[in-house]
Formats: sequence, C-alpha cells, structure tokens
Amino acid sequence: MKKKNPFKTPEGYFDNFAADFMARLPENEPVTVVRKQPLVKMLRPLLYAACLLAICFGGYLVWQQSEAENHSVKMAETIEQHDQYVDDYLDCAMLDNGDIYACISE
Repeated sequence: MKKKNPFKTPEGYFDNFAADFMARLPENEPVTVVRKQPLVKMLRPLLYAACLLAICFGGYLVWQQSEAENHSVKMAETIEQHDQYVDDYLDCAMLDNGDIYACISE
C-alpha cells in the first residue's frame, strides 16, 4: 500500500502535449453530416391538416344535430297547433269521442 508509484512520466512531457498531439493528427477536410428530418417533423403539416379537418367535421355534425332538433321542435309545434284546430272544430261541431269512434268504425 505504501509503495511508490512505479510509473513515471518524463520531465516536461505534458508541457507541450496538446500541441504535439495536434501536430501528429492528419489534416482532413471537415465532413458535413446530412441529418434527415424525423418522420414526425415531416408529417407535422399533414397532422395539423387532419386535426383541422376533424374539428371542422365535428362542428358540422353538432350543427346538423342542432338543426335536426330545431326541426323536430318546429314539427311538434305544428302538430300541436293542428291538434288545437281539430279540437276547436270538434267542439264547434259538438262531437265527442264516442261519436268520433262511431264515425271511424263505420
């Protein structure tokens, strides 16, 4: 444990180490690396368009549903008004349910 380190470096070895090491490296032209765009980046505009289309289609479906509900409400009001006219006519004609059933059954 208390032995001396058997490995020694020569005096001044690390003084010019970086400069010597760089001088020994060969001169190469810089290499340009062409990175491909990730698939998500390439498809991002398509994903945005699909989301926009889904939102528009959903809005259209909600609008159609509200239009159908409005139509059914208007139809129910029309039928109710028609029934009121029929009731008024039957009251004026002095017909009751028994007379109506007799007319229908004949």
